[in-house]
Amino acid sequence: MMPLTLPESTGMRARHFTPMVVALALAGVAFLFHIIGGWIAYTDDSSRWSGSAETISLELANTALNVPANLIRHPEQRQPGARLDRLDLAMLWPSGEGYSAAAARDFSDTGDTSPVILVTLQADDQSMDTDERFARVLRSLAAGEALPGPGGLSLLPLSGDGTAGTDFVAHTTAASGPAYAARCFTPRDKALAANCERTVRLGEEMLLTYRFRQAHLADWQALDGRISALVASFGAPL
Repeated sequence: MMPLTLPESTGMRARHFTPMVVALALAGVAFLFHIIGGWIAYTDDSSRWSGSAETISLELANTALNVPANLIRHPEQRQPGARLDRLDLAMLWPSGEGYSAAAARDFSDTGDTSPVILVTLQADDQSMDTDERFARVLRSLAAGEALPGPGGLSLLPLSGDGTAGTDFVAHTTAASGPAYAARCFTPRDKALAANCERTVRLGEEMLLTYRFRQAHLADWQALDGRISALVASFGAPL
């Protein structure tokens, strides 16, 4: 798991600090359950995978997509011609492969270094992506200075009481080059894996969210590029 310890003080006035910490602690717990819930749902339906690489034509957010069946997690989303508001996928890192009998063991890996990347495409023309949320909201909720992270990233801890674990944003700091931000959570419960989540806007009507283990943060550039190339191959806007 990512070694990150929250500083003890934010320098905020006491009367403002307590309610904000409580709110952020609840938000952190909600974020933890959001990520863990996604992985639990994934493991629960693993027996419903398709090993077929046949392309399924469907529509999402007024966009025609062609997606290999073995990347699609739910059987009901593999119906040709389906009109969806959400599409749930999974792939292996770094190959980008979908499910197959040969890869079944990798797809069932729930450990800290699991190669499974969960990907969701969703119709949404209003929500902020992670880069925008970091710039407009999360940066102001920092619990202290950013710490050096893997792959040249900085790790900015977010305020909270740390009861459930450590909530932070992994982000780029260079003025030049593309912006990158992923929200991460390291649970205090050692039985739970440490995960990160990144959301990217695709065109005006679609959001891409992918979840991955913190162990892969050092590969953030390659991972971001691989996911972008994958959804572009479906016909999704970039």
